[in-house]
Amino acid sequence: MSNEKSLVPVQPKSMTIAMLLAFFLNAGGFYAAGLKKGAMLFFGCWIASLLLQQVSLYLMPLVSIASLYITYSWVKEHNSGVATA
Repeated sequence: MSNEKSLVPVQPKSMTIAMLLAFFLNAGGFYAAGLKKGAMLFFGCWIASLLLQQVSLYLMPLVSIASLYITYSWVKEHNSGVATA
């Protein structure tokens, strides 16, 4: 593959949008990393919340916190790649 520039300019992603999607919908991964990784995060959070629901409802916010952290790290990684390009 050649190192030609993309026809579509790559823009930094908004951390605010990513965090809102991750917190309320557990769908920040779709915004941060695309379809494949986003779907893995979404279904992973869904399964984890179903399992934690059986243990205690008070543990379920841990799933949102994990989703927030993973989405934050993916957006930070994306934005650092855009800044260096």
